[in-house]
Amino acid sequence: MFWTPAAILPGTGVTWEGINENTARVTVTHGVLSQAVDVTVNTDGQPVEVSFMRWSNANSEKLFQLQPFGGVLSDFRVVQGFKLPFRVEAGNMFGTKEYFPFYKVEVKEIRFTLG
Repeated sequence: MFWTPAAILPGTGVTWEGINENTARVTVTHGVLSQAVDVTVNTDGQPVEVSFMRWSNANSEKLFQLQPFGGVLSDFRVVQGFKLPFRVEAGNMFGTKEYFPFYKVEVKEIRFTLG
């Protein structure tokens, strides 16, 4: 989703709804599976925060449960007409005091191929 924004255009299996002035929820459905993702944008419309509920045992009790996951996107650059983040940081328990960003990416290059 971060690097292929056209993949979540409204259509079969993809719906969008507004949550507040800066946040929208995209729900992707395939068969009986469904995942809702909240996307927060800045004043330029760039997605700067992404969050969703994730099934995981990465918590202090080590119990599998649905829990917050998400992160922040930054360092936006234009690639083939898309303004995309070149820095992403994400982790479990996003939005809580237990948040630990374990996924940290600094992208060097993005290329889209036809095929």
